[in-house]
Amino acid sequence: MSLFKKYKESRVGRFLKDYAWPLKYRIVALLFLSTVIGVTGAAPSFVIKYLTDDVLVNKNQKVLLLVCLGTMVIMLFKGLSAYYTNLWGAKISGQMTMNIRGDMYEKVQNMSFDYFSESKSGDVMSRFGIDTDKALTILSGAAKAFADMMQVVISLVIVFITNPKLALIAIFLVPMVSAIMKKYSRRLRNTGKDIQESFGKLNTILQEGITGIRVIKAFATEKFEIEKYKTENSNNFYHLIRNKRLDARIKPMVEYVNIVVILAILYYGGTLVIQGKMTSGDLMKFITAFALVGEPLKRLSDYINALNSAIPAVDRLYEILELESTIENKENPYIPKKIEGIVEFENLDFAYNSERDVLKNLNLSVKQGEMVALVGRSGSGKTTLVNLIPRFYDATNGSIKIDGIDTRDYDVYTLRKNIGVVPQETFLFSGSVRDTIIYGKRNASDEEIEKALRMANAYNFVMELPQGLNTEVGERGVLLSGGQKQRLAIARAILENPPIMILDEATSALDTESERLVQDALDKLMTNRTTFVIAHRLSTILHADKIVVMENGEIMEVGTHNELLNKKGIYTKLYETQFGKLEEETINA
Repeated sequence: MSLFKKYKESRVGRFLKDYAWPLKYRIVALLFLSTVIGVTGAAPSFVIKYLTDDVLVNKNQKVLLLVCLGTMVIMLFKGLSAYYTNLWGAKISGQMTMNIRGDMYEKVQNMSFDYFSESKSGDVMSRFGIDTDKALTILSGAAKAFADMMQVVISLVIVFITNPKLALIAIFLVPMVSAIMKKYSRRLRNTGKDIQESFGKLNTILQEGITGIRVIKAFATEKFEIEKYKTENSNNFYHLIRNKRLDARIKPMVEYVNIVVILAILYYGGTLVIQGKMTSGDLMKFITAFALVGEPLKRLSDYINALNSAIPAVDRLYEILELESTIENKENPYIPKKIEGIVEFENLDFAYNSERDVLKNLNLSVKQGEMVALVGRSGSGKTTLVNLIPRFYDATNGSIKIDGIDTRDYDVYTLRKNIGVVPQETFLFSGSVRDTIIYGKRNASDEEIEKALRMANAYNFVMELPQGLNTEVGERGVLLSGGQKQRLAIARAILENPPIMILDEATSALDTESERLVQDALDKLMTNRTTFVIAHRLSTILHADKIVVMENGEIMEVGTHNELLNKKGIYTKLYETQFGKLEEETINA
């Protein structure tokens, strides 16, 4: 494989093709302006020759005027080029940032649940922030690096044209500076890494200290948390001072070596001037051109170091961009006009990551409009089973059919729009009450919103809020009580009006009054629709059409409340655990 082909197929090559190539004309214009900056940056070496020979030595007034005017024009071009380079560079970087983050967010949103169960949210978020910024240094610093490279090349050409022998002496002395830079650069990078790691720990402590403030207050551990933060803050300060001490040491050393090199050039060049083998202007031109190499060369070195961090960042971005969801639409998926809500589980098996089966050979038929309660000990597979209905995961073997059609044949979007979910832990997005309710139906009318609120027993408390429907709920609904949040979640589901509902009982952590209101709202929500209820309190599902008892991923019993009590099996034991031992006459009654 050729080097070019290998580069083209690499992630960096693809990154430039995907995100830089669409902006190629802007980038070419940017590089042209960078060339202007590089050329004008090297121009002082020419100016200094004429200023020395023609103005200071030969006292030529006309050349003085031309030198002043020429310098003004050169600096004008350089200033304008620098302005537009910064402006266009920011636009290109901003456009690329927007495109990269947009593509990654779209990819993440379209991933199936297995990706989120295996990934850490902090790691994913860092790719949107730090890794994106680092990856963009490939291009964001390219324009300035190109200008620096042009200035270095032109200045070196001037140096060699002016006096090749003197140029070789000067170049011979440059490795002294490089050796010092190499020795300290590694140590600077290490201390810089220590600073970043310490800062990351500091941010983690800060985030946990804010999000976990209730736990901190409950356990009265404020002093412990403060001390923990202060310790890491002090550690961060220590690494920062180490870095600054090295930085403070390296600069004067480099400057000293640079002065030694310049003095060596000045001594040898001055000798040539004294001997009449070189003009004073050429010597000043040489020294100026050589001096103009140092700073841009250092910036080029910094850019190369930045590239070393950018390449791994690009890899991390493409780890997301190359993801493939395990839940995909088939070609020409089935899009029904209406879903009735008949659900059938046939010989269903499921395992996470092809490991131990979580569900084993499940068979169950649910009629339209039936309420099916799933009960069993924690880990019996209840939540996993209902997660398969809207295709959050796909069955390992067997199938789930809705209205006689395998869920894998449905259009995923259509399928999920017809299945409502009210989880036990209510999640509300930040925004107003109105935004919360219409989340799944953005075009809902005020009449529809009011009806949903009344059915969810939420209308009265919403109207009593300071700004009614326009009241902010806060991040994750923090400004509302648990019961209020859950009633808004129910209103959100009612407004969607799906034919199939999945309810993870939302009343277990509520006070008696809130539980009554939420349970009443749930009863209204379940009316005339197929409903699956994960029941933690058996008192809430006594009237279910079917109660499915699960254990170790299998269906052990199916029946009504009374039928299951009469079997005196697993359900009876669960019931007695919550309500006490049953007498024979109670079961018969």
